Amino acid sequence: MVYELLKTETGGTFDPESVGPKTQYGQAYGLAQFMKNTAPWIADMAELPYTDELLYDPLYSIELSVHYLNFLYSQYKDWDYALTAYHRGMGGLETYITRNGHAMSEYATTIQERATEFDGIAFVD
Repeated sequence: MVYELLKTETGGTFDPESVGPKTQYGQAYGLAQFMKNTAPWIADMAELPYTDELLYDPLYSIELSVHYLNFLYSQYKDWDYALTAYHRGMGGLETYITRNGHAMSEYATTIQERATEFDGIAFVD
């Protein structure tokens, strides 16, 4: 699941120096594409140090993404919700659900479908 998330987040490049496009909320950085307004509280929750530069460290980025996915899945108990929240933020998830009536975004669906292709492993709730 994390492999496919990182692949999607970096457009298939797995470039730890990736910088996302400018949005109204800022930009996302590193392998796991964390925003500078989100990463510090996730690092704090995971009891990890935080500096902006650490977002470009592949191991740190992976560790942060695992903690964040674990947090989101523990909140929602559903991969569609967790992955859509990872991509859009928790507030963005609520907006997505209001607009679409569900949390099954293309982002969440793509990651889950690709993840199940590995050795026949299926991810279920």
